[in-house]
Amino acid sequence: MYLKLIYIVLIFFMILLSLLRIFFAERYFKKIEMSIGNSINEEEYTVIQPILSGDPRLREDLNENLKKLSKMRFLWLIDRSDTEARNIVMEISGKENYSNRIEILEIEEVPQEVNPKIFKLNKAIKKVRTKYTIILDDDSIIDTGRIKELSIYEKLEEEWLATGIPYNYGVDGFWSELVASFVNSNSITTYFTMSYLEKNKTINGMFYIANTDIFKKYNVFEKIKYWLCDDFALAQYLISKKVTLIQTGIFCNTRTTVKTFEQYLLLMKRWLLFTKIYIKNAATLRFIVFILIPSILPSILLIIGIMTGIGYISIILTVLLLKSLLLYRLRFRILKKEEGKKVIIKEVINDFIILFIFIYSIVTGPVIKWRNKKIRVVDGKIRYEKL
Repeated sequence: MYLKLIYIVLIFFMILLSLLRIFFAERYFKKIEMSIGNSINEEEYTVIQPILSGDPRLREDLNENLKKLSKMRFLWLIDRSDTEARNIVMEISGKENYSNRIEILEIEEVPQEVNPKIFKLNKAIKKVRTKYTIILDDDSIIDTGRIKELSIYEKLEEEWLATGIPYNYGVDGFWSELVASFVNSNSITTYFTMSYLEKNKTINGMFYIANTDIFKKYNVFEKIKYWLCDDFALAQYLISKKVTLIQTGIFCNTRTTVKTFEQYLLLMKRWLLFTKIYIKNAATLRFIVFILIPSILPSILLIIGIMTGIGYISIILTVLLLKSLLLYRLRFRILKKEEGKKVIIKEVINDFIILFIFIYSIVTGPVIKWRNKKIRVVDGKIRYEKL
């Protein structure tokens, strides 16, 4: 009897929180839409991309950003030992219409205990001469249809750093699609919702923008080079310097390729490890209520449903299907992109399993495999171990 009562209370609570998240996210996006002004001068921007071979879409993604950002300069960072990456960037930079906009910087071996991406960025930022710098991962494609939003922030008097929002489309394969559905079903109602409710405390490391002088003035990358969660570390450091963090409505397609269950599990563990660090260091009551609790309730309700009967399982399944359908329509209104209906089913799968993966990430300890290396995370910092 008590178990059924708890179930009813929790499911109504989940419905309420889900609807509020959608409402807050839409309000925040509409606020941005009302402020967008003129186009930007792309010649004032340099895009820095640390590049590593291994992604089958690397050549395609690099070309896509060059086409869309036709007047921006690009600074590509490659490992001296990465022959495949060198061949790809040399091929692209050799094209007549790109050669004058691309600079390639070869990086020596990264020291132990240092974040490889941040080490490279620290080398590169000194070479930037444009007013603004964009940091962009090599598997990310900027939605240039919304790039003019940056004109809002260019006019601000205070120091600022703006970050994009991830969205995955164009992926193939079950595990890649499962990862994409996790990102897409959570990004808008997490980042937009929290930005509506309170000041930002972190950024998305795959895509962020600031005045170049901010990176140089505060020696940003040197200060955070030992941190694995570089996006959170960068955000916290800049907050301490009174720099305003801004969540933009500029989407960035990060087409993560995942081929096996093992790759899926390791990727999710790494992401949830970052979440654990955020919870430990920066979580607020609003984050717990509107982000953390709605994320774990589906798994809890599934367990209670199994204990109480098939009817209760069907209730939570129906509720999650309806929630996923609402999110599907929300993304269409914002992004104007049509998705296949199968994403709704994959979002429900993610809703059910995310708590169990989070528990797995805790039980197996703060050890991850990343970029062919075994890393133990100690207080957010990198400690390499033998594979």
